[in-house]
This record gives sequence, C-alpha cells and structure tokens, in this order.
Amino acid sequence: MKKYFEFALDNIVKFGDTDIFPFPIENHLFYDKRTEAVDLLLEMYANFGTYINDVSPMFDNMLAAAGYTGFRWATQIDPIWNAYYLGLVLSISEEIEETRIPKEKNNVFSYRIKFDDNEKTIYDTEYGWRKFQEHSLELAKSSDYKYVLLCDISNFYQNVYHHRLENSLAKLNVPEKNIEKNIMDFLQKFSNTKSYGLPIGGQASRILAELLLNRTDKLLRTKEIQFCRFVDDYHIFAKTEQELYSDLLYLSKKLIENEGLSLQKSKTRIITTEEFIQTSIINVEEGENTKNIFAISLKYDPYALTAQEDYEKLKEEIEKLDILTVLSQELNKTRVHTNLMKKVINSLKYLETLKIENAVNALLNNIDILFPVLPNLMILFDNVFEKLTQETQNKMQELIRELINKSSYLMKIELNITYALRILSKMYSDENEITILKVFDSTESELIRRDIILIMAKWNATHWISDMKNRYSSMTAWEKRSFILASYKLGDEGKHWRDHTRFQFNKFDLLYRDWISSRVQIPGWEFPI
Repeated sequence: MKKYFEFALDNIVKFGDTDIFPFPIENHLFYDKRTEAVDLLLEMYANFGTYINDVSPMFDNMLAAAGYTGFRWATQIDPIWNAYYLGLVLSISEEIEETRIPKEKNNVFSYRIKFDDNEKTIYDTEYGWRKFQEHSLELAKSSDYKYVLLCDISNFYQNVYHHRLENSLAKLNVPEKNIEKNIMDFLQKFSNTKSYGLPIGGQASRILAELLLNRTDKLLRTKEIQFCRFVDDYHIFAKTEQELYSDLLYLSKKLIENEGLSLQKSKTRIITTEEFIQTSIINVEEGENTKNIFAISLKYDPYALTAQEDYEKLKEEIEKLDILTVLSQELNKTRVHTNLMKKVINSLKYLETLKIENAVNALLNNIDILFPVLPNLMILFDNVFEKLTQETQNKMQELIRELINKSSYLMKIELNITYALRILSKMYSDENEITILKVFDSTESELIRRDIILIMAKWNATHWISDMKNRYSSMTAWEKRSFILASYKLGDEGKHWRDHTRFQFNKFDLLYRDWISSRVQIPGWEFPI
C-alpha cells in the first residue's frame, strides 16, 4: 500500500485534492512532511477500525454553479482522509481498468487509468472530454448513421447505490479484501449510513464511478449499440429513429434494473447527425482565433526541469492569440459562453502585465455576468494579484467586500465565498477583518471557518486568536487543527496553551503541530492561504 499512498500524496500536492475547491493548507503539509504523512496513512490502514470511529472523516458539502441557473453538489473531504481514500482506490485502479472496455474501442473516454510516475498523473491524457466530443463528431460525419441520441444520468454521483458498487468491487478478485471493506466503510461515513452516494470532486470517486457503469457499458456493446460515453453523458448513434428509441429503452431499463439510476428526461433527445454536427461544441467555436484558444494546451509544470523554457514558450503562444478581443466580445453578451470564458480566464495570467491589468479591470466591471465562472475568476485574481497596481488591488478588495456584505447572489453560494476569502486574505485592513469575521459568525461551513482561522493567523490577529482559546472545546475537528496552527502566533501564551491541551491532540493534530512548529522558524514564512 505504501507506493499507492505515496502516489496519492504526490498527485494531491501537484494537482489538488479536487477540481472544485481551493487548495487546502494540507497540500503544503503533505509536501513538507511527505514521509510522516505516508507513515500516518499506513498506520490508518493497519488500524482502520480505530481511526474510522475515533477520528472519523469529515465532509463539507456545498453547491457549485453549473451555468446560470443550474447547480451541482460538491464535497470537500478532510484532506488526510481524502489521501487515504485515494490511496485505497489507486491500489485497485489498474484492476478496475482491466475490466473496462479497451480504450481503443472508442466507447468510454472518461478517466482511463495510466499512471505516470514522473508527472504524477493518474489518467491517460490521450482520452478525455475533448476526445469524446471529437470521436462523436467523427461518427456523426460518417455515412453509417443518420441520428444521434443524447442523454445523461440524473444526479449520478448522488445516486450511486453502495451495495451495487460493493458487488462490483467484489468481482475484481482483489486479494486484500480489507481494501474493499475500507472503501465501503468510508462511503458509509460519507453518506451518514445511507446506502447511496459518492463524494463529488475528487479522483477516487471518479474511478469508482467508472467501475459502477462498466457493466452497462459492456451490455451496450453486446447489443451492438454504437455509443460513446464520458462519465454520465451518452452519445448513441443509429441509422433510424426507431433504432434509437429501442436503444434508449434498453439503456434506461438496464440502468434502472442494475444500478438504480435513471436518465434525465429534460436532457434526453434524438437529433439528426446534421444537427449534431452543426451544434457540436467543437464546431460552434466561432472564428479562427476562438478555435485556437480552445486548441491551446495550458498545462504547465512548474516543477519540471524545463519549467522556465516551458513557461516562456506558453507565454509566446498565448501572446499570439487575441485573448483580449475574445474577452471583450464575451463581456458584451448578456450571458457568457462558459467553456470559452473559462479558457480565456485561465489564459490571461500568461499575458504581459499591462494587458493583465486591463483584463482584470474589465472583469471586475462586468462581474455580474460571470456567475458561472466565478471560482475561475477568483483563481485568476489570486494568481495575478501581485502584478496589479495598488489601485486595482484596492478596487478588487472593495468589490469583494461589497458582494459579501450586501449578500449578493454571487456570494449566496458558499463555494464562491471560499474563493473570495482567499483574495481578501491578501491584504489586511479593518474592513477586511470585519467582513470575514461576519462570515465566520454566520456560516455553518467547517471549511470556511477553518480558512478564516488561518487567515486571522496570517494577519497576526493575536487579539482574536487569544479570545478563541476559550472556544476550542466547542470547535469542530477542522477548526481545532487550524487553531493549533494559529496558536503559534501567540508566542509563550500559545506554547502554554498547547502544553496544557496536548493530551487532547490526536495523531492528525500532532502531525499538524509538528509541521507548523518547523515552518514558523523560517524567517519571513507566512501561512499559505
């Protein structure tokens, strides 16, 4: 198990524990204390029954925007337990991949396992959403098919039945049966003893979800149904509408019978291949410049031996594109093209400083129409903050405070607040402190309260940290760990408190304590949030 826990930690450090939430401070802990973290994960594996009950995993569920009026559920798992969960699943992921329809059959394009020990990636980069769309377009253009069935599973991750997943795991014939049991016990904790649901946002759940749908994939192939799937999205091709209605009936029946899942009625439709071609997201990218934006790869590894050369090359490619024109065109719409705007936003940080400044001001002036991409926007602000003028920095901070204090619809989603707090943390001011403490007192989110404790420590707000000592016993486990870190800002007062309280610390707490005690000794080091 050691190599899988190591790989899990390395993947998390490099890419984060989800693609939805801001990176937690634990990413730095896992990097600095990798050996100790692996040892703790191995101890959890050896004494799973004790840890799952005595130091139970925590989960914070939040809504994330999916377009202007749609939402999806997302889960932040306690980072240490997330690493454990991922390590367990990685240990059986190659067996899961072996049971799936081979990649070269071009049926299933989501999360195909292919470990890269150098890049610390889990999946085959040749397969993914883009290839799913490209192959679907290729099938539509062939003379073999005249119609396409488009459908996806309703609330897929939330409705995964545990006993069906357990059956799929049992059929893998993995020698160490405790891995299967550990996974199922962990999921029971997540679902609060309900018999369904996977945490959404992390790599482990994605792999398990693919295992669950594998049976349906194989049944479709035995019926010689021409289909492409990416996660819960299906494209099915046939010569006649009658064939597709038959295929739809078969797919619906097997999903309900075997997995307890159903298709979304509102998104299920049959169209001609001509209409599919015309409306393909690949083909509707208007203009050559827009197509180039979609085509460019923004993957950049700052840890690579050629990092500087790779960065300069990427900057050159971005500079050749008229990003600001595309941005202006999108901001003049009443609703932005979500996928295009995400790509544009992610590209802006590679521009020259003056162009970044102009782009950020344009985004700030039009923030109301950027609701579906607000997390991407906040990540950009975080990345380029130091490059901005004082005037733009102040404008950004003032706007974010106003959105929070006036309960703007942009901040009704707690996920957006988690990102907004990271921007406010970059500058201390009385106004910022008052705003984030209002959030602290009003939210029930353990994740947000955890982050605010760390922000107050970053700001050296010893008056507040000292007062919080009196509330330590009523804090949640996440808050307690953050407070242990924050207590180092109190000097002797903090040391006295830790000495007095250390008997309450569990193994997780002690790992945090030992990590921060070594970091605060470094001149100029500050809390990485």
